[in-house]
Amino acid sequence: MKQKLYMFLLFVLSLAAAFCSYKYLSGKWELLGIFISGTGIGMFLMALRLNVKNDKINIYKRELEKESISSTEAVSRVKVLESKIEVLEKALENALKK
Repeated sequence: MKQKLYMFLLFVLSLAAAFCSYKYLSGKWELLGIFISGTGIGMFLMALRLNVKNDKINIYKRELEKESISSTEAVSRVKVLESKIEVLEKALENALKK
């Protein structure tokens, strides 16, 4: 939420700088205002892009965690079944000896 607020404020300030530079400044100050507003808008666009990229990375991390959890569950099930088989084999051997 804080990041979205930061991006919104950056966008609004960039638009305000562009409006003021076109409306109230003249000469070399107008170019400086245009440069500052362009830089702000560029920062806003890059922040949007990074936000989307970070969201995709987080989704991918969650998928990897789910896969690792399911694989550990499968491994633990196999171990449990192997131990049950060993117990049953020993019980069968003991039953056959009697």
